[in-house]
Amino acid sequence: MLDKMNRRLAFRIANAAFVLVCLVYFTVLVNHPYVGLSIENRGGDWTVTFSDPHGEAYRLGIHTGDIVLKIDNDDPGTYPSTEKWGDVEGASAITVKSSGEPISVVQIVKPPFTYTLLSELPMAALGFIFWLIGLVTVFKRPFLVQARAIFWLNWLVGLVIIVAPASSRGLMLARELEVIGFSLVPALLVNFVSVLTNTRNRLNQLIIWVLCLISALIFTILILKGLGVVFSAEEIRKLALANGLIGTVTVLWNLVRLIKLPADKPEKNQAIIVLVGLAIGLLPFIILTAVPILLDIDLIVNPKISTLFIAIVPITLSYIVVNESLPDGRKFIEVIIISLVSGILTSWLFTWLLALIGEIKKLNIETYLSLLSLTIMALFIFNLFKALLHYAIDKILGTQGNCRIENKIAELNGNPSSMNEVLIVEELVNQLGLEGAFVIAEDLKGWQTKTAVGRYLGNTTEQAIMEDYYRTAKSTRHSIETFSNDFPVEMYIPFVSDDFICGMFLGYRRSYIRFQSNEVLLLTSVCYQIGQRLKGIRFIKQLCREINIIEKKSRESQRRSQGLEAINRLLFSNLEEEKKALAREIHDGSLQIGLDLNRRMKELIANFSTENNCFHTVSVMQDMIEDLNYELRSICSNLRPSSLRDLGLIPAVEVLFQQIMQKELLVIFLDVIGMSREHRFEEDIEVVAFRFLQEGINNVMKHSGSTRANVTITLEDARIEMKISDSGKGFDPQKIADWSLVGNHFGIIGMKERIESLGGKFSITSNIGHGVTLKASIPI
Repeated sequence: MLDKMNRRLAFRIANAAFVLVCLVYFTVLVNHPYVGLSIENRGGDWTVTFSDPHGEAYRLGIHTGDIVLKIDNDDPGTYPSTEKWGDVEGASAITVKSSGEPISVVQIVKPPFTYTLLSELPMAALGFIFWLIGLVTVFKRPFLVQARAIFWLNWLVGLVIIVAPASSRGLMLARELEVIGFSLVPALLVNFVSVLTNTRNRLNQLIIWVLCLISALIFTILILKGLGVVFSAEEIRKLALANGLIGTVTVLWNLVRLIKLPADKPEKNQAIIVLVGLAIGLLPFIILTAVPILLDIDLIVNPKISTLFIAIVPITLSYIVVNESLPDGRKFIEVIIISLVSGILTSWLFTWLLALIGEIKKLNIETYLSLLSLTIMALFIFNLFKALLHYAIDKILGTQGNCRIENKIAELNGNPSSMNEVLIVEELVNQLGLEGAFVIAEDLKGWQTKTAVGRYLGNTTEQAIMEDYYRTAKSTRHSIETFSNDFPVEMYIPFVSDDFICGMFLGYRRSYIRFQSNEVLLLTSVCYQIGQRLKGIRFIKQLCREINIIEKKSRESQRRSQGLEAINRLLFSNLEEEKKALAREIHDGSLQIGLDLNRRMKELIANFSTENNCFHTVSVMQDMIEDLNYELRSICSNLRPSSLRDLGLIPAVEVLFQQIMQKELLVIFLDVIGMSREHRFEEDIEVVAFRFLQEGINNVMKHSGSTRANVTITLEDARIEMKISDSGKGFDPQKIADWSLVGNHFGIIGMKERIESLGGKFSITSNIGHGVTLKASIPI
């Protein structure tokens, strides 16, 4: 676990360092012109030994054989870049004498930003591709040592390529980093090839140690050179080239040794793919750059352009690592050819388009090859970014583990690829590099499915042969079988689990490499997983049918429930209307008669003398009439309080509680939070809230035995939150479920339904001896 954490930390540091070095050097690069001039002291004169045709010095007229008299008005021998590496990088003024020409001072000026950017962009893109391919390889095969080996190899090569333009301009430490990196590349290359081909023998290990020792020697020489010790730059280059030569010979020796293996060995196919990739990637550089340099003729194209084709090399190495188990050389060649043809056609059209609009003044092979290499590189970078993006998305979704409900329903209904037998078998064929596969699955209940992919799709003759073999194998034995070349498939692998039987026929590989004995265990494990997935599909599809039936019943039940809720709301609405009408009739009828009768009784009493025998009787009758009027007012208030309609919820509740406390031995504490007495809401909300409080207090009076009740009304987050609590005798909460069945506490049950019909929530909590708490929440 600790090694894994250290490995991840090293990868992160390496990637951060790569990006940082790229940004620093590329930012500084655009402000420094490329002189491209090398000089040597010959007989006391500093003679130009090399003038790069693509450098500023060559463009300004300085050529091989010219004599440099001064660099920035100083002696050339004391110029730091000349003294250390024998070049004139970083100079702003060069005093030069050409044969037959007078002495002239050449001013090196910084070229336009666009020119520098376009000229150095190809090399920067090449280095970026090396690093990005290594990164993608590690992402795809994080547990393979080959993937980690190619990452470090590509990381170092990409860094050297990125630093090269900065090194050619003499920027600080750039040349040292380039030389050290170039000397270490062969060691990492030999290590990668030995890891890839399982040839980590003593000879390879010894060669890696020798290469590392030479790199350490170069590093030591560079340190001493920085401290002032004189070392020839040519000696350092020779050591680095010797390292490269030793590494190249070792790699070729390993690959040639593998090519001698029998044709059915995967290692031979791997070696051939590597050699083909090296040939395709290095051939343009050799023909267009190396050969003209050796023959001392003019370069056909800029070396930066021909070098871009080397990007095919890391792509080749990444391919055989990602497809490490069963590489398919033909498929790889097809991809390379398709990419080249696409790039050729696209760049050809793009070149003519730029010429038509006047961006390109002169059409030549260098211009076309530049656009061709950049086009192909853009295609590769796009595909690499797409692969990284897919990996990142899969990683994020897999880490979060949060699947939306729509995805879960889709999986149950069999929509995604994981629920499709054909796509599963296609995945098997693609991963194993097969020409095709044929799968038969069935159970004891009569369910059966047949899936053909690749060359067997629609081939009824070969399918019939495999079905006959499957029936025979099913009745006699269930064992793995390998067939001869005259049979339509190479291997048969059965899967048997309880009442589920599956036979998988694996076609021949596209690379014509037969399955090895050491691969049978891997294939059996893969086919076992496929069988489990097919079994799961059968089970889930049966479950889907049952779920669909349950879903239909649920929808019917939901429709009935919605109808009942509508009826319930209508009943409560009608009930409130009836209460309102009844309260109005009592108020306008019986109560008015009682009030008139009370007034007349008062007039009658006023005419009686206190000594009259009828005075007492009439006084008692007046008290009874006043009590009757009070009761009628209470009934009207309970049926439909006028204060609720006229003043609002809070005043109506206050009046209600005052009337209750006047009649009953109950103290009610009311706490209102977040709202004032003037707050008004929709009529339905105020009525339901009032009825909840009224019914809750009535239950406290009737059942709790408590002399105190606490009521809280809170307005929060567009909801009215209400709570009624007492300290009475309480009850068993398990009885709540039975209330609606036996008809007890129908008022509370009705309130619950009314609150929920408005989208609210209702709850009751209680413990015996610890009182009851009613809570309601109504959205406004």
